[in-house]
Amino acid sequence: MLIVTLTAGHSPAAFARAKEIERHKVSIDGQSFRVIRYDNGSVKVVDGGIFGDGVSYNLRERMRKAAKQGTGCELADDFWLDGKLIGTLRCPGEGAAS
Repeated sequence: MLIVTLTAGHSPAAFARAKEIERHKVSIDGQSFRVIRYDNGSVKVVDGGIFGDGVSYNLRERMRKAAKQGTGCELADDFWLDGKLIGTLRCPGEGAAS
């Protein structure tokens, strides 16, 4: 299982205290993702597939699309770390999500 976590401010401690506020099932290019949004502006994108070392550009793009479809926000300044895509959410009319 691949879990992608996108957090505002990139703080693991803040993410641990966050409360879930939305959950969506999203399909991008035939692949299903669960998108879970938290009250601190972070989002977790979960894919049930099994992947080896490394992640393709296409998978990362599908994860970015899943985050946008599930939250309505664009992903900014994202990076890949330990099987997670981490970044800041930029929502329409808000700038960076907080």
